[in-house]
Amino acid sequence: MADILLVGDEVAPVADSETAVCIAALARAFSAAKHKVTVVTLASQERATQLPGMARRLRTVIAHLADGDRECSMFEGRSAISQCALHVLGAEPVDRGHGAALLANAASALVRDEICHPDVIVAWGEAAAAVLPAIAATCRVFVLPTGTWGPPLSTSERAALDPNAPDLAMAKGSLAGLGAIDADFVVFPSPSSAQVFAAAHEFSFRASDQPVLAVRFGCNEAPHDPATDPVLARGFSVSAPAGKVECRKALARRTSLALGRRTLLVATAPLTLAGGGPAIIEAISGLVRSDVAFAVSGQGDRALLDEIKRLAIETPGKIAILPDATAATERQLLAGADVLLLADKDNHLARTAGVALCYGTLPLVPDCAAYADYMVDYDVASQTGNGLLYKPEDSYERLSVVHRAAGLRANPDVWQPLQKSLMQSAPPWAATAALFESIWLTMPAAS
Repeated sequence: MADILLVGDEVAPVADSETAVCIAALARAFSAAKHKVTVVTLASQERATQLPGMARRLRTVIAHLADGDRECSMFEGRSAISQCALHVLGAEPVDRGHGAALLANAASALVRDEICHPDVIVAWGEAAAAVLPAIAATCRVFVLPTGTWGPPLSTSERAALDPNAPDLAMAKGSLAGLGAIDADFVVFPSPSSAQVFAAAHEFSFRASDQPVLAVRFGCNEAPHDPATDPVLARGFSVSAPAGKVECRKALARRTSLALGRRTLLVATAPLTLAGGGPAIIEAISGLVRSDVAFAVSGQGDRALLDEIKRLAIETPGKIAILPDATAATERQLLAGADVLLLADKDNHLARTAGVALCYGTLPLVPDCAAYADYMVDYDVASQTGNGLLYKPEDSYERLSVVHRAAGLRANPDVWQPLQKSLMQSAPPWAATAALFESIWLTMPAAS
């Protein structure tokens, strides 16, 4: 059993971003594997006091910043999501440099006060990079959970950090570079993003033998389990798949879509420019005369949503936009749909596709980035694969991949076993935690 310190500027339930949910889910998986886990993050004091089950420590934390000391309250409790010890520094950073310095001071204070004695430190994101040189541990892991990194800190952003720190100078003010210098391992969420980092000229100062690893993030954190998800019309699982049909019927009733026995029901990702929204709308426009219906998320860019609304008016019964864009609605959408059409070409996590797998929904994804790393094109003959891939720049292939999916759905001997295999192939957080464990177990003094 290891004593693990997880540090990130965004952690659920304090924050609700995708990477914030991921670090909380990883903490829970570590805890389930019998490790002692401590999580450290930042939040405004007002936000910290609103978190249920959190208590303010009597002893404050004096954050020693290069531009002056700052006294901050520390709140502690147990995370309702990860079930691990959660410590929140009540501080709102003014910029990236202050955020990095505050996180390093918060984590160091816990170690000084002997609240944790970390064997392993996992610095989650660029903002946690300064934690690595501040605390001694058997293994120090630096994770860039988005698969990307930001520009070097500006002069004003570096004001809170030690201006004479040799590591920061070597990294030329880059937090990603600082993390790489002081970490034993650098972890990315996909092989393609890891390869870009390893080959980046801006990090040429990094040790040539430092491992840069890819670890796939899980996606089965609560409530992403169709057997127990309370918002579904009926639960379902690999062993009891009938509820998927009921969820499809419920979605049809809710959206008033005209669904025949063989109609392919396509869910889409939120229509945004970054998410390939124009390409999705182009595909929908080319498929309205086919036996295909579309359920579109109510999230997205206003102009793109207005465009799809006009198309829905022109083709009644073929396109529905779900106006209440809540997390519960998104899960109901995935549970009821046959396939999920994605078009984001720079995705480094493939997590949306992974969540779709949890609900037995076939992902239709561009053959690039993390999708190319983790998704395998379905082959009917061998009954292997967990998605359908298409060339991202080829609009004809984008239409063809939907027609391919319609052909699969029309054959119940293929479709029913495929839905079960999709649910089985969803990446679990237990596997992610095991991969992280294998990283620190390679260290000579690992416990």
